[in-house]
This record gives sequence, structure tokens and C-alpha cells, in this order.
Amino acid sequence: MNNIIEDIQNKLIAEVPALKYIDQDWGQMDFYPNPPVKFPCALIDIQSAEYSDEGKLIQQGDAVIVIRLFDMKLSNSSNAAPQSQKENAKKIWTLLKDVNKALHGQYFLDNGKGRPMRKSMRRAKRNDGCYQTELYYSVHFTDNSCVPVYYETTAEAQITVTLL
Repeated sequence: MNNIIEDIQNKLIAEVPALKYIDQDWGQMDFYPNPPVKFPCALIDIQSAEYSDEGKLIQQGDAVIVIRLFDMKLSNSSNAAPQSQKENAKKIWTLLKDVNKALHGQYFLDNGKGRPMRKSMRRAKRNDGCYQTELYYSVHFTDNSCVPVYYETTAEAQITVTLL
């Protein structure tokens, strides 16, 4: 699971140029009103994982990955607002579509990991003017990190024979 967040980050950088900041979620948005991000942004985390044993210290895992998307909602979206403001207010939905298109069912994670499959979406209400939506993906993977590694070595024996 070492590279899941980095692989997702690289995929979003390559395919969703509208995102201005993409990183592992270490609580950046908890420091509002001055979060160290640019909007819109995506914060990535492994929320949980469940494992089953396959024997010989090999496990199959299913991880839940959460992508939290944030944008500052500065545009009016009411019926009386100008059309350009309404369109700007709806850009989060395009962002959600683009992120999902980049991740859902795509082969880009390293060996031993399956394709991310979207499981749910959740809107989180905030009181700071920031619009937050969370996308949840499951990723199946094989963990063989505990399997012992055996090395073959060759040794030469030197025998000394003393004759009497």
C-alpha cells in the first residue's frame, strides 16, 4: 500500500489540470481560515482496510480510499444570478466528474493492486464558505510483505586430508 496515495496523486496531476493542489490529507483544511492549499484542491487518504488470510503469510486486502475535494464557493447560483455566475458555481460537478473519470476502473496502480472502483460520494457541510465533497473508492490488493525471503548461496568447502 506504500504507493497508493502517490499513484493517485500522479494520476490526478496528469489528468485533472483544474486541480490546483493535490496531496495526502494530513489535515490541511483543519487550519481554516488560512489552509496551506490552493483551490480547487484534492486531499487523498486511505481511510481503512480489511484483510483476509490466504496462507503462507499472504493476505488479500480491500482498502477504502477517500478523495476530499474542496473549492471556495464565491459565485451566486440563485435563479436571479447572471448565467456566468451560475456556471461558475456548478464547476465542482465538472471537477467531480473529471476526478472520477481519471480514477474509476483505471489501471494505474503498481503491481498487486486492482483498479480503484467508486463506491460512494458524500457532501460534507462546512461553515467557512468552502464546498467539500468526498469520493470513496475501494482498491483490492495483495500484501505479501511478511513472506520470508530466502536466498540461495553457494559455499565451497576446503578439505585437507593428512595421510599417515
